[in-house]
Amino acid sequence: MPIYEYSCGKCGKVFKYLHRSFDEAKPPCPECGSEKVTKLFSSFAVKSGGKNACGSEGSCPADSGHTCCPGCCHHHH
Repeated sequence: MPIYEYSCGKCGKVFKYLHRSFDEAKPPCPECGSEKVTKLFSSFAVKSGGKNACGSEGSCPADSGHTCCPGCCHHHH
């Protein structure tokens, strides 16, 4: 059962909803009851190309010594 994140077009509430099937209708907003909701893209489903936080291509080298967030480019001194 997939969990999707939605944003309400009326009140702005962002909420998650567990769908019981893939063809189930969009849920109403739990805050205001509006049916004007939009499915958001999950951050893990969006692949971005180009530069990372350091401004260089790719991710930090494996031997950079930090483990806070894989694929990021934070340098801890």
